[in-house]
Amino acid sequence: MPLLRMLFMIILIGIPITILQIIIWRVSRPNRLFKYIPTFVLFIVGIFCIIKAVYFSEGMEDLAYFIIAMMVTGVMLISLITGIILDIIEKHKR
Repeated sequence: MPLLRMLFMIILIGIPITILQIIIWRVSRPNRLFKYIPTFVLFIVGIFCIIKAVYFSEGMEDLAYFIIAMMVTGVMLISLITGIILDIIEKHKR
């Protein structure tokens, strides 16, 4: 049951990120890399959380930062898959 709760939270966070990515894709059609900005930001946040958990945490903070890093990594994968799907859609429209 806790695993389903974690997956549900990742999906709930991933939906607004996906919508934001689609809006960025619609606004900036000529430049293909703009739609990957949320993926890059989530990657940086995930790396930051892992570094913070390993080197700069006290007590149970490291566990919390590691869980946040896992959630951010899941949302980053959703964002990356969305970007790839948008690239495929754009390629087939041409």
